Amino acid sequence: MIGWSFPSNNYGQTTGLNDAGIETFKGNTWDSLAREINQNSCDAKGDDSTRPVEVEFKLELIKRTDIPGHEQFVQILESCFEFWKGNAKTEIFFSNAVKLMSEDRIPFLKISDFNTTGLTGSSELDRGGWHNLIKSVGSSDKGSKSGGSFGIGKHAPFACSQLRTVYYGTLDKNGNRAFQGVSKLVTHNGSNGEPTQGTGYFGIKDRNSPIHELEGLHTFFKREEMGTDIFVAGFMVEADWEIKVIKSVLENFFVSILEQKLVVKVGDTLINSATMAELINRYIRQDSDCLSASYFDAYTLSNRHYFYEENFLGLGRIELFVLPGKDLPKRVAMVRQTGMKIYDKGNFRTPFKFAGVMIAKGDELNSFLRQLEPPTHIAWEAERHDDPELAKSRIRSLYAWINDKVKSIAIQDNVEELDVEGLGDHLPDYVGDDQPVSMFNSPNKQPLVSKEIELDIVRRPMATTVLVVNEEVAATSDQSVFNSEDEETNSESGDENSDKDSNNEENDDDVTDDNVVEKPEQKNDERKNDAPKKSLKLKHLRVFCTNALNGEYKISVQSDDNGLGYLSVKIAGEVGGELANIKSAVMEGMQEPLNVGDGRVGPISFLKDKKCNVIIKLQRSKRCALEVSIHAN
Repeated sequence: MIGWSFPSNNYGQTTGLNDAGIETFKGNTWDSLAREINQNSCDAKGDDSTRPVEVEFKLELIKRTDIPGHEQFVQILESCFEFWKGNAKTEIFFSNAVKLMSEDRIPFLKISDFNTTGLTGSSELDRGGWHNLIKSVGSSDKGSKSGGSFGIGKHAPFACSQLRTVYYGTLDKNGNRAFQGVSKLVTHNGSNGEPTQGTGYFGIKDRNSPIHELEGLHTFFKREEMGTDIFVAGFMVEADWEIKVIKSVLENFFVSILEQKLVVKVGDTLINSATMAELINRYIRQDSDCLSASYFDAYTLSNRHYFYEENFLGLGRIELFVLPGKDLPKRVAMVRQTGMKIYDKGNFRTPFKFAGVMIAKGDELNSFLRQLEPPTHIAWEAERHDDPELAKSRIRSLYAWINDKVKSIAIQDNVEELDVEGLGDHLPDYVGDDQPVSMFNSPNKQPLVSKEIELDIVRRPMATTVLVVNEEVAATSDQSVFNSEDEETNSESGDENSDKDSNNEENDDDVTDDNVVEKPEQKNDERKNDAPKKSLKLKHLRVFCTNALNGEYKISVQSDDNGLGYLSVKIAGEVGGELANIKSAVMEGMQEPLNVGDGRVGPISFLKDKKCNVIIKLQRSKRCALEVSIHAN
């Protein structure tokens, strides 16, 4: 028989509403939901799959009558209300739940993953992936490369449900289908009048087994493609829930997404390696509570510094990306092999600000670090290890390695001025020409007491005749300008950077007349023709790597005047640049290809009041830094 079943507690322990697993994720509901769901889906990726895991969050309003076991479920809610009369908190919860189930349509959040193995073992009674998700509490059998280790993350969806109820469906790699519901409510009197356990199941009542024949289910609940669906019943809809989930994905999975291990869709918003830069600019850069914009720059820009050690402490490879900058947070994102950020490391004593990303790649190192994480996976705590002293020693060594690499970065010697952070707090205020500064800091004429202070020094480069903006390129019609890379810099990096109004931007994108350099040859040609040719200059230029695997770049340009011209593209090298071997080019949003050859793209109709975006594909797929210049036709 199919229906809801709450096993008897045999007059044993009574279960109340305060479920420890659910309460773990109540403090930060949306962040927890995004972290746990995406982590679990990434853990389920097939070993032989080369495609990224895809996760989709979609809100639907489902007819009450289409919800599996809806009539019986309402009776259960009413029984819970009666059993807990006198407990104000519980009464309010079940009163609201009964009211919600009386509505014609109930909000459901459907979370689906793709390019995964699905949940295997649905036919097994006491083991396997299905059992661990549906019935197991506080246990996990995932390997060292996975993110979860406690088996508690499964409670995160329940924290988003007004009914404390979640349904699961899967089509696994072996072709097996399964569907089952789980409701984490309270002890109540069952149909036989005896008190029940707090957790019940929808499915085959005998042994609380899942349904394998899905003919009786509404199509919304039927899985037709390999993977797993999670249906959060009575989803707590908030006006900005999508934005909260998007921001959580950007904050926590930027490495997974940039490495093309994960793609996430929230409503109509697609988050992948090509869209991530634009989404970070839209949702993150102006949010002082979010750091992933700085980490994104540190991981992608070509002027960042790259360090690695192949066998750190004999535990495997570690990598570190560091980007100095006066507006950066002086934090390092600590990331495991899964690609999910664990926490932000601070407390650096360096003379400059920066942002960094540390990725633990080695299998043994990941297995070790995984043992140090709490159920929420937001820290590495040495006391959780069987040998805390060993764990402390290894963590200290990891921190020391990061500190050494950051301090090894040489700041440019060619400086015009220094920003000494905090110095103003120890100097007297300016009081005007007629009020000389006193050598005393108080009305009672007590002398200033010298003391040692720590200063953060930020160096500003001296002005030159060219404007350099990180990975973005600012140039004139005759002169290419690009970022040369430090010897420590990995030349394969160079993805999209921030918008012009970004907080992290140190320079302006616009090239002024002071940056324009005319070649003598151009002047001579103009004299020969007695009438100067119309020249084009770049008012705005940015180069983004949108897909390194495909050698795809986006060039955003705006000229200082209307006119027809060409783009010249070179691959930056240590000595000059070589013409890029361009496979194809097209205007963004258009289908007709542009002419390419000898590193040139065009002709293109440039407009002084509008940016145009050109998508180019190189013959080579390796990420590189590009020089771009503009030439009038």
